[in-house]
Amino acid sequence: MIQTLQEYIKERYTPLEIEFLNKTSEYLGKEKRKIQKYCLNEWRKAISEACKMQESENIDCAYMSISLLNTSMIDNQPQFQIDFYNEEWVYGEAWARYRMSADFLFKYWKDFTFDALDDSYYVRSKVSRVEIKAMFWGTIEKLIYVFTCHAKYFALYLEYSDELDDLVKAENFYITCGTYLDWQERIHAILPEIDFFNPDANEQTTFRPLRNKIYHYKEFDNIEMQHCRFVDCWFDNFTFSNLNLTDANFLRCRFTKTKFINVSMIGSDFFECYFSDCEFDNCMIDPSEMTENNDEYFAPTRMYHCYLLNHKVKDSKIESIVKINCFEK
Repeated sequence: MIQTLQEYIKERYTPLEIEFLNKTSEYLGKEKRKIQKYCLNEWRKAISEACKMQESENIDCAYMSISLLNTSMIDNQPQFQIDFYNEEWVYGEAWARYRMSADFLFKYWKDFTFDALDDSYYVRSKVSRVEIKAMFWGTIEKLIYVFTCHAKYFALYLEYSDELDDLVKAENFYITCGTYLDWQERIHAILPEIDFFNPDANEQTTFRPLRNKIYHYKEFDNIEMQHCRFVDCWFDNFTFSNLNLTDANFLRCRFTKTKFINVSMIGSDFFECYFSDCEFDNCMIDPSEMTENNDEYFAPTRMYHCYLLNHKVKDSKIESIVKINCFEK
């Protein structure tokens, strides 16, 4: 029998917490379509309400913040609150607000708390139930973080919605997810295009869009390009070298005689892209290969309805995804 809180945390609580978070993450992945549909529908409703506020208020939107409310957990009715802010963000007041149920995120919560409080594993006179319950708030924060890791893969679809198009946005617009008036993770952003070959000092290079660009005999080298979006671009005799392309998105792009060398492509999507005489050398596509951020969920590299002609692979697992939903010669 466990007799100290320290022993309880190490031997009982931590293993239960890890199991709970892993099961929830697996569930979010398995039920991705259903959860994605629900969240996007609710987020569009929230944005629509914000647009109505803008009709009477001359205010831009710089932040859309999605937060789990701790008070909703006390009432046993978990809810996300969606707040809309100007450039001051949490240092100002939200000018529009919407709430949605977060029940889907707590599918295994009841079982977890029941197991955590099961006193057949510890001496009740030595370990207090109050101390155990106090740790639940830390687990909830970790649970929200797990959700943000999954939500980043479908938040970008809001960009193609009429509601977000109608929203009057600041030049830099961010969608974040986390805890209320506390930590927030960026899960999407709409930012201006920049010149990746000559960026300004300390200029943010993540979440940037590139549309209808044609590059011949050029190179992107040693740039942080996570979450960047490439639409209808053509890369000819181009080199992607020593890049972080994690969670990037390529739509209808064309790659001819292009080299991908030492590139992290984990979580990246390629949709309706064309590859001709391209080379993949030491490209990371499997999340299990990551040595950093191993507490964060990443999807594997995905290619859908792509066409590959005469591609070459060196020290890469790219072949494992090429054969799925792709045309290859």
